Amino acid sequence: MVSKKRNDKIMKIQVQKSIDSLNLRQREAVEIASGPLLIVAGAGSGKTRTLTVKIAHLIENLGVRVSEILALTFTNKAAGEMRDRMRQMTPENADRITITTFHSFGAMLLRRWHDHFGYPAGFTIFDDDDQERLMKAVISEVAPNSKEFTPRKMMNFVSQAKNDLLFPDEFNPPHLAKDVIRAAYRLYQEKLKLNSALDFDDLIFATYHLLKANPELLSKLHERYSFFLVDEYQDTNFAQYRLLEILSKISQNICVVGDEDQSIYGWRGANIR
Repeated sequence: MVSKKRNDKIMKIQVQKSIDSLNLRQREAVEIASGPLLIVAGAGSGKTRTLTVKIAHLIENLGVRVSEILALTFTNKAAGEMRDRMRQMTPENADRITITTFHSFGAMLLRRWHDHFGYPAGFTIFDDDDQERLMKAVISEVAPNSKEFTPRKMMNFVSQAKNDLLFPDEFNPPHLAKDVIRAAYRLYQEKLKLNSALDFDDLIFATYHLLKANPELLSKLHERYSFFLVDEYQDTNFAQYRLLEILSKISQNICVVGDEDQSIYGWRGANIR
C-alpha cells in the first residue's frame, strides 16, 4: 500500500513535470497564483493545458483546497476534457474539483436554493422545442392577429433581454412593437413558472438575480470558492460576465483564457468586449 505522504510526493513530481513541459509564457501564467489574469492566445497554443496545469499547481504546490476551486467552461464535453487532463496530474483530486459549465453550475445553485425564488427543487428545464411551443401559446394571447412574430423571433428578443439581465419592464427592444414584446416576455415568464420550468437562459439570468437579491447566499459562495478559472472566455455573454464578477468580487483570484478569433456563441450574446 502506498502511503499518503509518498502518494503526495508522486503527484507533486507529476505536476512539476507538467510545468516543466510548458513554454516560458505558459509557465508564467501558471505561476501567477493570485489576482486577476487574462490569457489571450491563438488556436492550438495550449490554453486549456495551461489552465489545467495551473489548477494542479494551486492544489499540489500551493496547498489550495480542492473545494476552493471553481473551473467553468461552455460545454459538457469541454468540462469532461478538463477533468481528464486533471486526472493525469492529480488523480486523487480530479473528481473532487468543481469543473462544470456555466449553465450546469447555475442549475445546481438554483436547485439547492429553489425555495428562495419560489420554485420546487425538481423544476424542469425547457429545451428549444418546449420554449417555442410555450411562446406560440403566448403569442396567441398577446398578438393573436400578428403575422410578424414567430415563436423563434420572439424567443430571440426574450433571450436578448435575459442575456442583458433585464426583466420585462426594463427591456427596451429595438422594435416598434416594444409593448407587445414586453408583454410576451412577461407572460412567457409567468407561464414558465406555472409549469415549474426554466429555460436555458434562466440558468444564468435567475442565478445572477438570486444571488443579487440574497447576499447571504452569495456570501456562502464567497466562503466556499476562492479561485475561479474560465476556459473559452471569448464566449462569455454579459450575464455570464456579471455572474463571474460577483462570484470573484471578494478574492479577485480569477484566471480566464480565450481567443477572440474562436468565438462561436455570438448568436447567444457572446461579446468579446
